[in-house]
Amino acid sequence: MSVVDRMLWLFIGVNGATFVGLSAYASHASHFVDNPQLLAIFESASNQHAIHILALLTLASISFLIRSRWLLVSAGFFTLGIVLFSFTLYLFSFTGVKIAGFLTPIGGVCFMLGWLSLIGIAWGEKQSTERLNE
Repeated sequence: MSVVDRMLWLFIGVNGATFVGLSAYASHASHFVDNPQLLAIFESASNQHAIHILALLTLASISFLIRSRWLLVSAGFFTLGIVLFSFTLYLFSFTGVKIAGFLTPIGGVCFMLGWLSLIGIAWGEKQSTERLNE
C-alpha cells in the first residue's frame, strides 16, 4: 500500500468519525432549535459529507482491484470538496462565521469534478486499469 493510499484511508477514517461526532453534537445543539436556517445549512454540509465519504470509501476499495490515475484524481477532488464545502458550512452553522464562505462553492465544484473525473476510467490507457496482481 502506497503512502497516498494510506493517507486516503486515514482521511476516510478520521472523516467518518468526524461526521458521526458532528451529527451527534448537532442533534443536541440548542442553537439549531432557535435558528432553523442554520440547521438546514448543517444538514446540507452533513449530507454532502456522508455521500462523499462513502464515495471515497468505494474508490479506495476499488483501488485494490484496479490501478487508475483517475481514481486518485477523483479521490483528490472529493477530499477537497469535503474540506472546502462541508467544513466551511459546518463552521458557519456552528459559529456564524462567514469568513470562509467564498470557499463553499469551490468545494461544490470539486465534488462535480470528482464525479466527472471518473469518466476517465472508461477511456484511460490500458496500463492504468490493469489488475494489480497481474
